[in-house]
Amino acid sequence: MLGSMATVILKGTWDLGGLGVLIDRAVQYDRLVGPEMAFDPRARMGVLAVLIGGTLFKLQADGISQPIVQRYLTLPNSRAVKHALILGISGFVIIIMMCVYIGLLVFAEFYHCDPITTGLAGARDQVIPLYVLKSVGDFPGLVGLFVAGIFSAALSSLSTAINSLSGVVLADFVEPYRKKPLTERQTAFVLRGVVVLFGLISMASVPIVQRLGLVMQLSTTVAGITCGPLLGAFSVGMLMPFIKTESLLVGMSGASCLIAYIVIRAQMAIYNGTLTFPSKPVSVEDCDYSFDLPDNWNVTTPASLGESGSHGIHEISFLWYTAVGSVGSILGALLATLYFGRQDPRAVDRELISPVLRSYWYGEYKRVSSDEKKCVALGQVEAKMP
Repeated sequence: MLGSMATVILKGTWDLGGLGVLIDRAVQYDRLVGPEMAFDPRARMGVLAVLIGGTLFKLQADGISQPIVQRYLTLPNSRAVKHALILGISGFVIIIMMCVYIGLLVFAEFYHCDPITTGLAGARDQVIPLYVLKSVGDFPGLVGLFVAGIFSAALSSLSTAINSLSGVVLADFVEPYRKKPLTERQTAFVLRGVVVLFGLISMASVPIVQRLGLVMQLSTTVAGITCGPLLGAFSVGMLMPFIKTESLLVGMSGASCLIAYIVIRAQMAIYNGTLTFPSKPVSVEDCDYSFDLPDNWNVTTPASLGESGSHGIHEISFLWYTAVGSVGSILGALLATLYFGRQDPRAVDRELISPVLRSYWYGEYKRVSSDEKKCVALGQVEAKMP
């Protein structure tokens, strides 16, 4: 994928006339913009949403998600995990920068004739292939190289996610209910069957997904329903050993319901047109082909959030979803502790607690043996008895 993207970048920059032309057009038409310096949580790319919400989303994606943890477990030690994490984040930054550069190349090429407005591209995700075809279409094989690179990266991530799901289904929903352990052949059959099932579900969901907006926003939105509460659960487990499992389940359930409501309400508002985002004007002044213009082809949405009469919670930026889910889980678990009570932190192995807080919770206390754990648990039960 990196090779195909680099080829398009080099060829596009050469055809455009150099980096200076690219920057001049981006600056002239206000396409080089940073996060909005607004503290309103409804600002889609506000500075706080990017720094706080984006950081928490990336934290759960690279720290606690099932696919990434499964990859970490294949490494020999924690040092190798740290090295892999540094390399992964570095590669992610490089890919994002290359994507931004290609986006600027596309605008610099079509700044005088927007292909979506003219109908040359039927949707936003068709603009990049159109540009690649126009830029390197004269060179045999380069268009296919670009498409193969993009598809290989997408299928690699998809296959990793589906394989992780199959492992979760096997470990949590099949093996616990078996009286006898599965044979190697039976395990392989179950794993392959689950992979095929989730693959079919993914294919069937394509017509729905393509109607729900931008892929980046949609992936962050859907992930916020589960990944935010999951991040909160990991935070509670590593930082607050006095919280019981029952309290954590209550907190996660409440946070998941809250995020699900926000997500569903926001998607309905976007689909109905009651929730819109500011857009920049485009031009069709110098098109060299004929086309029909829609009546509202260059209408932009209001850029001021303060003038809006609606202040629903579903209007917050999608980057806040993970933060709301994780903080909601923690606060819900703390509130539920008032009903379920606290547990003795010594019931939790100190090795599972963050090294920063081990001395605070345990002091000179080292670890709990199985017998000591039973005594601690038994003491908690006796304390509840009249």
